Amino acid sequence: EVKWTTIMEKFPPSSIRKSKKVRRLVKQGIPDSIRGKVWLYLADAAKYRRPGLYEQLKTKEPLEIYEAIERDIQRCYPNHVLFHEEHGVGQATLYAVLKAYAHYNQEVGYCQGMGRLVGLMLMQLDEEDAFWLLVATIDQHLTGYYTPNLGRLRVDAEVFEHLLASHNPMLSKHLTENGVVPLMYVTQWFLTLFTMALPWETVLRVWDVFYFGGKCYYCNKFLFRVALGILDVSKDWLLHQCPTNSELLSYLLHLPVEKMRSDDILRAAFKVRLRRQEIDRLARR
Repeated sequence: EVKWTTIMEKFPPSSIRKSKKVRRLVKQGIPDSIRGKVWLYLADAAKYRRPGLYEQLKTKEPLEIYEAIERDIQRCYPNHVLFHEEHGVGQATLYAVLKAYAHYNQEVGYCQGMGRLVGLMLMQLDEEDAFWLLVATIDQHLTGYYTPNLGRLRVDAEVFEHLLASHNPMLSKHLTENGVVPLMYVTQWFLTLFTMALPWETVLRVWDVFYFGGKCYYCNKFLFRVALGILDVSKDWLLHQCPTNSELLSYLLHLPVEKMRSDDILRAAFKVRLRRQEIDRLARR
C-alpha cells in the first residue's frame, strides 16, 4: 500500500506505463484497501472531473431511459450485501450514477452491461469517484462499445475470431463447426468487463491490469489476451467434453469457477503475444 501511495503522489499515470517495477506490482494484485483509488489514478480520471458537475447532473429532468436503468439495477449483483435490498442505499446509488451518466453522455445514454461496471466501482469507491471512473473507462477504454448498435463490440468480435484462428486453430475450428462464433460469448465477457464471467478475485486482478494498460481508443489488446487466456485454460475441456453447440455455449457463458483462478488466467493471458498493428489491420478490414 505504501508503495502505491508513493507512486500516486510522485508520478503522473502516463509516466509509469513502461516501468517494470510498477508492472510487477500490478501483476501481483493491487491491495484491496486502495484498489479503487489506484484504478482512478491509472485511468487518469482526474482529468475529466469537474467540481459540482456530478451533483448538477443528478438534478436534471428525467429521461425515458431511466425506466430501463431501474429494471436492470435489480439484476446487478443481487447477492452482494451492497445491492441485495430492493430500493436500498446500494441500488439507489447505482441508479443515481447511471442516471447522471445518461445526461453526461447523451450519445451513449445507457446500455446493458454498464450497471455491472458501476456496481463493481461502487464496491471500491464512493459515489462521485465511481461516476468519474465510469466516464474515463467508457471514453478511453471502451469507446464505441455502448452505442445502440454495439458497433465497436461487433468489430472486436470479428477481430477476435481471426486472432483465435491463428492462436488456437484446432479450438477455433471446433467452435466454428458447431456454429459458435465469438459474438455469442465475448459480448457478455467484454461488455461487463468479465464481471459476469470470472470469479471475483480474478475479475479484480483483471481490472488491475486493464487500467494499467492505459487509454486505448481503438483496441483493447488486454481484453483479447484475457479472452484467449480463458480459452487456452479451457481448451482440453471444450475439445473433448463439449461436442455440441449447446454444451459449448453453456460452458462459455457459465465458466467453471475452479478453472478460472486468477493466477492461471493471468498467466495464460500474459503468454499470449499480440501485435497492435495486426489488431488494427484486422479491425480496418
